[in-house]
Amino acid sequence: MKAYWSDYWAQGYITSFGQDIKGNYTGKLKNCWLEFSEKLKGNSNVLDIGTGNGALIDLIQKNVSMDLNFTGIDPATINLNTTKYIKGDFLSGVYAEALPFGNEHFDAVISQFALEYSDINVSLNEMLRVLKPNGLVQIICHNIDSDIVVPNIKILDSARRVKTTMVPILSDIINAIQKKSDNEAILSASLNKLINDDKKINPHAINATLLINFYEFILKNRSIDLNKAFSLFKSELDGLIYRLEDLKSAADKNSTVYSLLSELCEIEKVDLIDSNKEKIGSLYKGYKK
Repeated sequence: MKAYWSDYWAQGYITSFGQDIKGNYTGKLKNCWLEFSEKLKGNSNVLDIGTGNGALIDLIQKNVSMDLNFTGIDPATINLNTTKYIKGDFLSGVYAEALPFGNEHFDAVISQFALEYSDINVSLNEMLRVLKPNGLVQIICHNIDSDIVVPNIKILDSARRVKTTMVPILSDIINAIQKKSDNEAILSASLNKLINDDKKINPHAINATLLINFYEFILKNRSIDLNKAFSLFKSELDGLIYRLEDLKSAADKNSTVYSLLSELCEIEKVDLIDSNKEKIGSLYKGYKK
């Protein structure tokens, strides 16, 4: 699954939330970056760590009148067909733990829902190595109890149950359909029971795995290449599990990010709460000592 994020960005998404946030970030996220941009001077060199397809750079560029020089880096392959509409230099295959820039090169370093995916014991030192003295820092990290992470962990739990208990039965159902076996009815009853049990735990989570949609699809399209369709579904499910495991691991690092940043920067931590009183994540803002 090492290529997951490269495959994800290749689809043209501009944010790591897929279609959940149309276009670009809004609300509290947007406002905190507009406040940050007011502190920048014209022609500042700004590094965006974990840029993805440039959502953060795009957001700032569209809302400031001054010229800024952005560089976006990501360990995954950036979709240059998407970023060609965004003013900045974009570098794929660059890890936060090994930044290919000279010391004190940037006036500011930014990152949103990205830095915590790295080895922060290394990447935070790298980040500050390339930042000028008194250079600005603004980072937004996932929080394990945020309203972004909590529902995704529930989806992860459901996806794991789907993979271990439901996918094998679904495989047997496909075999039964292909062989026109009488076992299909018995197998379907078993799968429906597992689905209904999972719905009682969290109906949104099981729906998000797309297991129900796929099951209904194969029952209505029995004459297609079911093995190929099943293989694609399993691949998508594995990708979902990989992404959400990655998210959970990243969110678990939140307190460590703050501890390390506090040693290296004059930093303030703010809980980002949107207008619906939902917790988005943790905002770290300040400057290099």
